[in-house]
Amino acid sequence: MEALKFDVIVLGGGPGGTAAAKTLALGGKSVAVVSDELGGECVNYGCIPTKIFLRTAELVEKFAAAAEFGVEVGEAKINWEKVKERKNKITEKLRKNLTWSLEKAGVKIFAGRGEFVDANTISVTAAAGVVHTLSAKNIIVATGSKAIFLPSIPKTENVLGTHEILDLAEIPKTLLIIGGGVTGVEFASMFAAFGTKVTIAEYGSRLLMRADSEISVELERIFARKGIEILKNNSFKPEDIGNYEKVLSATGRQAVVAGFGLEKIGVKVGRYIETNDLMATNLPHIFAIGDCAGKSMLAYTAEREGTNVALQIMGKKTIALDYEKIPSAVFSLPEIAFCGLTEEEAKKRGVEYVTVKSVYSGNSKSLILNSRDGFVKILANKSSGEILGIHIIGEKASEIIAEASLAISKNMTISDLKQNLHCHPVISEVIKEALDQM
Repeated sequence: MEALKFDVIVLGGGPGGTAAAKTLALGGKSVAVVSDELGGECVNYGCIPTKIFLRTAELVEKFAAAAEFGVEVGEAKINWEKVKERKNKITEKLRKNLTWSLEKAGVKIFAGRGEFVDANTISVTAAAGVVHTLSAKNIIVATGSKAIFLPSIPKTENVLGTHEILDLAEIPKTLLIIGGGVTGVEFASMFAAFGTKVTIAEYGSRLLMRADSEISVELERIFARKGIEILKNNSFKPEDIGNYEKVLSATGRQAVVAGFGLEKIGVKVGRYIETNDLMATNLPHIFAIGDCAGKSMLAYTAEREGTNVALQIMGKKTIALDYEKIPSAVFSLPEIAFCGLTEEEAKKRGVEYVTVKSVYSGNSKSLILNSRDGFVKILANKSSGEILGIHIIGEKASEIIAEASLAISKNMTISDLKQNLHCHPVISEVIKEALDQM
């Protein structure tokens, strides 16, 4: 069978792969996307489905506090099937929207499993065994990542990954979450609001080891108030999993590079190669982006990497991407977001810095919303005033961090950011209220 020829083939239909494909197609390139599940982990199992469930959890918490607003309501009851049905409807709509936008841009979508035949050819096995052969001058590998299971606690009927727990037949009465990182605390927030007795087993000394330690302390305080038990410092024993109805493995993710024929043509990606170009492989016409590149497993960094590879292929100027200045968000209840250096990192680097905090309980809009938990913490260089890091825990932290991210990415000082005006009353004034103390 003669191969269908394209300028670029994108292997993987997640945020990075589709961003690359769309940019290339709009730039006049002929592009094929090969994906067995368009939207990737983000749309189908990660970013989107979990936030749909967390919105339901948030509403449960809001209804529980409705009397404080003068609204008398009965106890909130969860229709679990409706929750899952809503999740499925939204993800299906997003997949359709994604398909439409790619096709409108001129991208050809091949649904199926792709595998390298040689360095310029991909074989696609589609439904009912139909096989397509595609060839291109450039190929972008965007094959994503998968959940890690500890060898001592393998996947079973009751030990689940993030895919399976989204489609449980019913809400478990007890849940053990192994891992206190982003995934662990988001699912803890979710199921605790649903009425599950949640225990987090964290092998480190605190939750969210990548966050500023003061954020972790505040989150643990709030979680304790909600009845979430936290086991730290290797205090959990694998033989104890039988004490819980369900167990969620949230111990991290690993790049997926096997099974696509990369080894057949000798392609090495990400941290396995010596290069300053984080999106390069050892073959100049093959690129790796997103989770499989192993640098930053975030949907929005994958999108930027995909866009940059597309621009590079077209010979255009790429967009700066400083991995130390990428914002992070945790959609727990309450939300957490941060950008730049933590206080611990600043100390390790020997940077002379100053810190200041403002609390949500002193913010007008937070009091109006009855969202008193949380604070903003700002780190700045002691001599220059350059903002080094901003850390937030509280209502809408994931939205507020955009201001912080812009300030840090542009190397703004305290005086620079003070010039920014906020509306009133808004929660983002917590940043202004912190700056006013400096």
